[in-house]
Parts: sequence; C-alpha cells; structure tokens
Amino acid sequence: MIDPGLSQKTVLVTGGAANIGAAISRAFAEQGARVVVHYAPGETSPGHHGRAATDPHAFVSSLPDAIGIAEDFLTPGAAARLMDTVEDQVGPVDVLINNAALANDADTFSAIDDTAIEQTLRVNTLAPALLIAELSRRLPEHAPANSANVVNISTDAARGFPNQVSYGMSKAALESLTRGAAVDLGPRIRVNAVAPGPIQTGWMDDELVNKVVPGIPMNRVGHPTDIADACVFLASRQSRWITGQIIQVAGGHWL
Repeated sequence: MIDPGLSQKTVLVTGGAANIGAAISRAFAEQGARVVVHYAPGETSPGHHGRAATDPHAFVSSLPDAIGIAEDFLTPGAAARLMDTVEDQVGPVDVLINNAALANDADTFSAIDDTAIEQTLRVNTLAPALLIAELSRRLPEHAPANSANVVNISTDAARGFPNQVSYGMSKAALESLTRGAAVDLGPRIRVNAVAPGPIQTGWMDDELVNKVVPGIPMNRVGHPTDIADACVFLASRQSRWITGQIIQVAGGHWL
C-alpha cells in the first residue's frame, strides 16, 4: 500500500466546501490530514443550474477533525487573516490548495467591465499569490526541502478561453505564478498546478455532455474526485521531485 505521508498534515483548501473543492477536502481527510475548509461568507446556497445545494457548516461537520473558516477574498488583508486564523486554531499550514475561484456569467467582451475583471483577478489570482507569500513568510528560512506544498487549480482552457475573458486570463496568470513560485521558493516549498478539463458538478446537461465527450480520448467527462486524487498525489511524498508543473487532468481533452 502506498502511503502518501499526509496523516496529521494541516491542509488548507480554499473554496473547499462545494464541488471540486469539497472532493479535495474529503480526499485529504481520508488520508488522515487535518483539513481546514475555507469558504466565502454567505456561501450557503439552495443550488442552481443543476448544482447541489451548498451548506459549508454541514459539509465541514461531515469530515473528521476538520474546521471551517469564512473569509472574503474580495477584501484587502484576507490572505493574512485566513492564515492567522488557521495557525491560531490548528497550526502552520503544510499543504495549501488554491481552489477558490470566481466565474462571472457575463464574462464576454461585450459585457465585462472593470469591476468584474478586478473581482475575478482578486479571487482567482491575487488571493493565491498572497496566500503563497504568507506561507513562505511563515516558514523558517532554513526549513528543509519539501517542508510545504502548494497546488493551484487552473483549467485546461487557460491557454485561451473564448467567452470567459477575465476567468481565462486569471487562470493563465495563475499558471505563470505556479512556475515562478516554484523557482523562487524551492526547495522548501513545492508549487504545482492541476488543470482540470470538463468536470461534471451539475452544470452540464446531457446535450452538453454528448457534445463534449467526443473530444475526450478517455470517453467521459471528469468527476471532482479525478481532480482531488491528482491534488493528493502532488502533495504526497511520492511527488517529492515534482515542482513548477501544470498537470492537465482532463482525460486527454485539448490534446
């Protein structure tokens, strides 16, 4: 049996209470990690567009030894406040999963404005950058190699995302951040990213699934657990010599 070495590690998952984030939180909890589930204030939702209802408090209580922390990445100082709260309640972060993301339904050139772009970049790019910076600052300067791990969640459409102007832009920047941080922070901190393909979280109806699947060599859309398992691998000791990589987890989509 492979032991990824994650038992009792403190894992912070941003946007970790729903959809892909919930699967990631659950996967680390199953490895015996102490999971900190971040969610946005007021995130509780009755569900829409086929997605399941979101109740962060109920989700956190379903995980062993997990805690939930609400923080708004649209406000200045959110990254430092979040890391302070985690350290006060659990201890230093060993694994940071930057999963929280903002997607705007009106993200086209005919609809976007400066506020929409700024908010998307604040959540999808600025927050991960500041959280990584906080993680680095709080780690002893002479900490040994592989003292901490970061996994950023991008998209396999980051190279160009039609009709998702600010979202695609934010994820392309996140991938650049991943590579730059890996160089700057190695060997103490490894930094990688997972780029999901089409993941079924309830937003795809049968017609869209049938349209997308022919372009996926593995002949199916993805499940949140596909992304979660990749995150566990990149945080594990089995990936100890992997850093600065963007791992496409998409069944071959876009090849």
